[in-house]
Amino acid sequence: MLIKILGCCDLLAAFFIFALAFGVSIPKSILIFFIAVLLAKSSFIITRSLAAGLDLFAAFVLILSFYFLVPYFIFFLAGIFLLQKGFLSLI
Repeated sequence: MLIKILGCCDLLAAFFIFALAFGVSIPKSILIFFIAVLLAKSSFIITRSLAAGLDLFAAFVLILSFYFLVPYFIFFLAGIFLLQKGFLSLI
């Protein structure tokens, strides 16, 4: 059950990353929540999990989007990683 909940968080984070890529304004509190979730999930990088590394990459992309103009392909790359992780965790 926890895997499905975290998969839904991945899908929502991917949705917000794609929305940022298209210039949609998202409240910072929502982005901070998803950054915290992704960073918590990426703590499993200690186990040398590739999926945890992808969470860490997506969290850094969201953090960088606060301060810099991130190129679109970086947003799409992080969004696609999170989409595939979310769909695979729901299957």
